Amino acid sequence: MANNKQLILITAPFNCGYCKTAKKELPSLCENKGWELIEIEDEKGDSSFPVDTYPTFMVRIDNKMVDTIKGYPGKDKFETTLNKY
Repeated sequence: MANNKQLILITAPFNCGYCKTAKKELPSLCENKGWELIEIEDEKGDSSFPVDTYPTFMVRIDNKMVDTIKGYPGKDKFETTLNKY
């Protein structure tokens, strides 16, 4: 397996504008960059994710968590971040 890049998007259990924008913009960006996008909606009262800001992104490369990104700064800035990996 060559380069296994996954972006895990953890969204709010309520109506969040930033989450909505990220869910709309990221599928095509990830597809173009060769990333697998995994969307997970955090559940109220669920503490299985270390999330205190929405959206939160977890970057997994070759099955290792390498970064956690809090908040969505917009598609262009996010693309620059993904290009680091």
